Amino acid sequence: MFNTHYSNINALWSALLVEELWRLGVRHCCIAPGSRSAPLTLMAAGHKGLSRHVHFDERGLGFYALGVAKSRREPVAIITTSGTAVANLYPALIEARQTGVPLIVITADRPPELIGCGANQAIEQQDIYSGYPGAVLNLPTPNEQISPNWVLTSIDQAFVRSCQQGLPLHINCQFREPLYPDGQLHDYSHTLSGTRSWLQGVQPHTTYQLPEPGLLSIPVQWADFIEGKGIVVAGRIEAGTEVEAVVRLSKTLGWPLVTDVQSQLHGHPEAVKHADLLLSNDHGRALMSEADRVFQIGGHLISKRLDQFLGQKNWKHYMMVDRESRRMDTAHRQTLRMVGSVAEFCQRLVEITPKQARWDNQLHEFADDLVAQISTALNDDTLTERWVCAHLGSMLPESTQLFIGNSLPIRLMDMFSATPLPYVFANRGASGIDGLMATAAGCCTGSELPTVMLVGDVSFLHDLNSLQLIRQTRYPMVVVLFNNDGGGIFNLLSMGSAADARTDYFVTPHGLNAQHVTSMFGLHYQAPKSHREFERALQQGLQQPAGTIIEVFTQPGEGADSVREMVHQVHQL
Repeated sequence: MFNTHYSNINALWSALLVEELWRLGVRHCCIAPGSRSAPLTLMAAGHKGLSRHVHFDERGLGFYALGVAKSRREPVAIITTSGTAVANLYPALIEARQTGVPLIVITADRPPELIGCGANQAIEQQDIYSGYPGAVLNLPTPNEQISPNWVLTSIDQAFVRSCQQGLPLHINCQFREPLYPDGQLHDYSHTLSGTRSWLQGVQPHTTYQLPEPGLLSIPVQWADFIEGKGIVVAGRIEAGTEVEAVVRLSKTLGWPLVTDVQSQLHGHPEAVKHADLLLSNDHGRALMSEADRVFQIGGHLISKRLDQFLGQKNWKHYMMVDRESRRMDTAHRQTLRMVGSVAEFCQRLVEITPKQARWDNQLHEFADDLVAQISTALNDDTLTERWVCAHLGSMLPESTQLFIGNSLPIRLMDMFSATPLPYVFANRGASGIDGLMATAAGCCTGSELPTVMLVGDVSFLHDLNSLQLIRQTRYPMVVVLFNNDGGGIFNLLSMGSAADARTDYFVTPHGLNAQHVTSMFGLHYQAPKSHREFERALQQGLQQPAGTIIEVFTQPGEGADSVREMVHQVHQL
């Protein structure tokens, strides 16, 4: 039963907020230290239904919460104080919006009389995140004249407009002093008298019943859509989704399955391997071009070559399904867009679709030959980035998840890996390099599974504070760090007459290694020099609870050179 005795009205409103979010399904709360947010923090700290995570850096904390929410597929709350602390959550909130993750950002604020007058740590926080939250709730300063029912129903309404639809929520709370308890409790029974049934229950004040998003009807165009040669393209699909329904649909249609590294189907026995490289070969591209229709599941494709192929061809039909309604059509080719559960929709299509003869035998034969030749070429004698990406999947024990960092690592994994990669996470909404280690640590904590992360050196340096979050994980977490002394992705780009500026202004060599900073945070450190040493370090790291950094040193430009070399070899086949 909800308590009715509090030190002040700030504490009461904070308790109402924390309790109502718990009733709405929030089980994890991430907290950054701060004084203006003390009423919120103290109520979250005392709530028996919440798991709490504390970190000193708001930017890292926001991404950590993002990882917890991604892996648990449920809303996660963040509490922060006023001022620039609020702005530090912006990058994580953008990523949450771009990938449909229900983050709840709860920001403490100064009261109206302290805004715009030069008061300390007071900025304009209302609507600070522009259009990225699905809803914004600006709560007034707590006041006994305002009904608690209004507070609760406002929370419920904001939640249904955002989190219940897979969007982030911003709740801004204005507090006057006192912010801390003074040792005396006041009885607020009279103030709460209108919430009697809520006080005695465990349900939200207002429960919203929305239409079930997974119940998609079969499109009327389906019978015509399947009468032809098509391809199934699997883009980003959430880890934990029943993706075998996608495979069954591909087999029923008799269409080739092309998979992104984020699809949870990359390297599947039924999938076309090395699709990005295949499209760099004229014959392979011609075989793929025999298709005249596309069924795409999920967006955010990693392969630029695949994305361009899909965008440049004039398809007869182009259907896409994804759980998000947000526009994901970079070339504006889609003719039918379905929004709902991927697994349920694909399974329903399997059940009503007559089995078709395969048209792609030549494509699969060519792809199989390509796999054999690429596998031979990828057996580098030395420990390289492409060797790690080609073999990492086969080294991961069952029930181990993989978080792939942005920039060069995720492109190398998408291009070179041909082994099954289940439980893959990445931040490909805005595709920034910030907060990657924090997000991976959150995924590890949220899923309670051993986690391997692949990250580049610049991304690593950008998020050093989050080594503390890795240190705090209770489950094995291994960070495989590619150290090529700078931003290796820029060695892939053609800069024309600006090429002379590439090293100093884009690659930015740093000459650093991770050994000492790893020691400072109390993590294990390995720097293998051979294939065998790498595999041993990986297995050791996955067997110990503390975090491990495995630093793989490579020559600057080596990863980019390996891409160009492989594309050239495949093109000549």
